[in-house]
Amino acid sequence: MILNDNLLIESINKELERLENLGEIIGSAVVNRNGLLISSRLPRDIDDRKLSALAATMFEAIETATSNLKNNQIKNITVEYQDYQLIIVEINDNIILVSLFDLNANLGLVFIEIEEIIKNIINMIKK
Repeated sequence: MILNDNLLIESINKELERLENLGEIIGSAVVNRNGLLISSRLPRDIDDRKLSALAATMFEAIETATSNLKNNQIKNITVEYQDYQLIIVEINDNIILVSLFDLNANLGLVFIEIEEIIKNIINMIKK
């Protein structure tokens, strides 16, 4: 799996752009589980590198905190801030999807789109 391939990054970016079509999205990014940014469509006023590191740290911390629970694999984390929601979803063992949505976004619709985009990204990485 080579995630520094320009064509792959461009394809991932197009998938992230699909999320923007929901209209309720602020931005999204694909992040290495170590917190390194792979691809981002976050607004300029958001430091995408800091958000990437934050999301990866949060995901790992929750995994560690719940490691003694049965069936402890975390599927997603949703954090509600004052003005928006942060959603972190595992794509595979190495990467996560980080998305910021309006506070009143329809999460059912959001998760349906996220699941489809994750399937597409997984297929891209396998090629």
